[in-house]
Amino acid sequence: MARFAAGLDWSSLETLEVKPPTFRGSNLKIQSYRGREFILAGPSETGKTFATLWLLDFLLSITPFAHAALIRKVASDIAPTVLVTFRRILEISNSRARPYGGEKPEWYDYPNGARLYIGGMDRPGKVLSGERDFIYVNQAEELTLDDWEILTTRTTGRGAVTETPMVFGDCNPGPEDHWILKRASLQVFHTAHVDNPSLYTDDGQLTLQGTRTMATLDALTGIRKARFRYGKWVGAEGLYFEEWDEQLHTCEPFDIPEDWPVWGALDYGFVHPTAFGLLTEDNDGVVYLIGEHIHNRWLALQHAKAIHQLAERLDIAWPRISQIVAGHDVFQQRGAGDGKTIADQYAQARDPETGDSISVKLKHAQIARVTGWQEILSRLGNAQVGIKPTLKIFNTCTRTIATLTRLVCDPGNPEDVKKVDADVNGEGGDDPGDMLRYGVMCRHKIARPRPKSHSISAFG
Repeated sequence: MARFAAGLDWSSLETLEVKPPTFRGSNLKIQSYRGREFILAGPSETGKTFATLWLLDFLLSITPFAHAALIRKVASDIAPTVLVTFRRILEISNSRARPYGGEKPEWYDYPNGARLYIGGMDRPGKVLSGERDFIYVNQAEELTLDDWEILTTRTTGRGAVTETPMVFGDCNPGPEDHWILKRASLQVFHTAHVDNPSLYTDDGQLTLQGTRTMATLDALTGIRKARFRYGKWVGAEGLYFEEWDEQLHTCEPFDIPEDWPVWGALDYGFVHPTAFGLLTEDNDGVVYLIGEHIHNRWLALQHAKAIHQLAERLDIAWPRISQIVAGHDVFQQRGAGDGKTIADQYAQARDPETGDSISVKLKHAQIARVTGWQEILSRLGNAQVGIKPTLKIFNTCTRTIATLTRLVCDPGNPEDVKKVDADVNGEGGDDPGDMLRYGVMCRHKIARPRPKSHSISAFG
């Protein structure tokens, strides 16, 4: 019988009578991945450790005389955690690996001559004393970059018997600036709770265990909920928007009623992204971010065309957009040799193909940081005391949602958000958050009463 589900061909183990586990999503992808470095990342209880350990056991079963290592940051953490799962895998895989060293084994030997050493970065000993074919790291977020790079020096292939030496592991999310997210040679696979068959059935329904597990994760708060429930990479300094809850604060897109106001907000950037958003407000005072355009290294003309296209996709006629506010730098910064400001370039933009105007006229935003962030914070409401949110974001605005979930308090001023610059690829900055801040501070006052037939419940 083939050892894996989903039609993968593992003919070398067809003689083993093994009931294959069910893998989904990234847990399935890694079973056939043979890159030099990879990590399976995601929130708690997505099956990451089981999937990576199953791969490790399989690699040793099909690679005679291979030497591998199972690593964690601290050696004493291995026996009560990851080895419990590994023993369960050995019971069902039929690989017949045998431990040496009692309850806390130093290694496992396989019938084909392969050996798996067990140890931590605090007590490397025999574990890293020579070349290894495979190194598996449990809870990789606990390692430093130095630790990881030491492991890569032990899997160069110099003395390996495998043709595909690898360092791989699993991890829970850490801070947004963690080295795992920045290492170019490292492939990160992201998992979700639906990948775990003990939590969700094949048709996406919660199992009994899934109901209990997800209820526990939903009850978490602050940074723990962001990381372990939603899999967000957020800083440990203290989340600014601790009340954020995707179930409450995001919604499926819907058609915007004609009597709702629409406006826009723009945060300018070049190396870091320009972030633009369209917002509306319902008859109950709930502000919605309904669309986003976020891109770096584009000029004003390109952004202007993309902004018009965004409005078209949302079926918002351009004259309906009452105003677009922007940070004050666009009115000061010269964007060309002719002396025009960035705001001038947006206002005078014409489609280079048709010559039609694609003007985006900008007005000064309210840029007070603390006031703006606290306005967003207050609009998130407070579920514990029954205050409903008055801010919701279409779930298609993924960059803005990701930004809000990782913003932390400024250590020098806890009432402010810590300033975070995007990387060279335009990822990871706070620019979408600044855009939303401008937009929320520009919320429209509804001058006349309107029927509430189009209102969307804040908890809907």
